[in-house]
Amino acid sequence: MSQATDYLETKILAGLLGGSNVTFNTKPYIGLLKSAPSDSSGGTEVSGTNYARVQCGATGQGDFSVGSTGSASNTGAFTFNDAQSNWGTVTHVGLYDSSTSGNLLVYGALNTSADIQNGDIFKIPTSGFTVSVD
Repeated sequence: MSQATDYLETKILAGLLGGSNVTFNTKPYIGLLKSAPSDSSGGTEVSGTNYARVQCGATGQGDFSVGSTGSASNTGAFTFNDAQSNWGTVTHVGLYDSSTSGNLLVYGALNTSADIQNGDIFKIPTSGFTVSVD
């Protein structure tokens, strides 16, 4: 499901080959996207009343279990706030390094787009989000 951005690839190479310490200040946040990002651009993130990124491992939210085969899947569901306006059609999800703004780290397309309307709640079920490195 995942594609690393140029930002993350550069950070990893700086740590691996450049002798820099690679650190992340917090667990990542999941954001919803209405258009496809690329390695160098962030796509179009959802905006709308009550929209907020969801932090992995936060109280009441899922987290990831990192396996030994180059992939990690969520061990619990990620549930977004209920939409209090029409958010539009979500086509992709991404992991960010902060709750707002920040850097997109990895992203991927949903198996099926979701049109989020007022009153809807977007949820990623347990094992529904896999990040892989190959």
